[in-house]
Amino acid sequence: MSITVEASGLLAEQLPAGLTVEGVQTVAELIERLGLVWRAGMIILVNGRLANWKTELKAGDAVHLIPAIAGG
Repeated sequence: MSITVEASGLLAEQLPAGLTVEGVQTVAELIERLGLVWRAGMIILVNGRLANWKTELKAGDAVHLIPAIAGG
């Protein structure tokens, strides 16, 4: 099962563009496999739709990770 991952902002500096990951069942597994730290407010889109860490993934899904933005 192949999942394509795109990242924005600071996450884009940590992950190569168009990264493909095999053998993950949920967004949580994907984030763990990528070695990312789960942060409250991280925006997750699966196939362009809002998702969460429990969202199940299927072959061919496209996941876009957008980091939380803090202001001051």
